[in-house]
Amino acid sequence: MSARVISIANSKGGVGKTTTTVSLAEAFAAEGRRVLVVDLDTQANASLLVFGNEGDEHLFQAISDYATISDWLLENFEANEQKRLEEYIVTDASDVTANGKPLPLDLIPSSPRLRKTEKELIYHLTEQGYSMEALENQVGRRLRDDFNLLKAKYDVILCDCPPGISTMTESVLAASHLVIVPTIPDFMSTLGLDLFTGDVMEGLRDRDVKRLPMVLATRYDNSPHQQVVLNAMREAAAAQEAEFTMFKTVIPMKSGFATNPIELGPDPTIEAKWSGGALPVIKDLLAEVKAALA
Repeated sequence: MSARVISIANSKGGVGKTTTTVSLAEAFAAEGRRVLVVDLDTQANASLLVFGNEGDEHLFQAISDYATISDWLLENFEANEQKRLEEYIVTDASDVTANGKPLPLDLIPSSPRLRKTEKELIYHLTEQGYSMEALENQVGRRLRDDFNLLKAKYDVILCDCPPGISTMTESVLAASHLVIVPTIPDFMSTLGLDLFTGDVMEGLRDRDVKRLPMVLATRYDNSPHQQVVLNAMREAAAAQEAEFTMFKTVIPMKSGFATNPIELGPDPTIEAKWSGGALPVIKDLLAEVKAALA
């Protein structure tokens, strides 16, 4: 077993990264794949969405137990404890069932203190004479080593990246087999798309990341404006010097893609969690992702 690593990233927030991450993770798990979600966003929304009905309590417990990605950073690069990512895994984290069985889905949760931790780490290491490049190399090297260990335990690892590009995000993108870029097809949301797929991914190609990122149109309302922008995105993806490719699947603006897990109650089925026609769309996206990874 050697997991395929998928990162869901965009420099812009509010475009559906977390929903894409968790819906794909649960769809993979529903097929019996052993799945790990790595939450890298300080908002910890992926952690809450995976935990489900009692998400607040589970996340509070992980934070209290110093068992989040933030603690991995602190203990490795400030306390020099040499901790592995696998020590921060919450096993069988999802409360969702499929075909009468709990999903085989594990989680490395995030924490609201992650952004502060990253800043403190930069201050700590620069005081010791480390440059930003040295810091990035250290974090990147350790992430790659830990991800290689995790790959032996899972079929799929999905990383929910925060808005913007941090040291952690760049390191995870560089370790990924596929980068998915959720983007609302409107003028404001696509302003930073060229920057992300161009400058950011160009820098990663210097680190042996050869595959173009795949853009996923999200929150599509079929308005005339979005139709025009979506067509322009598809034309850009089909151009000879394209900096990204695109999924055929389009995620519509539907309530089934924004269900509050607390409203579902304990142990919902995957059909209940992704209702209102959302699940067939997720399965279409899953098929395209699997084809891209083949």
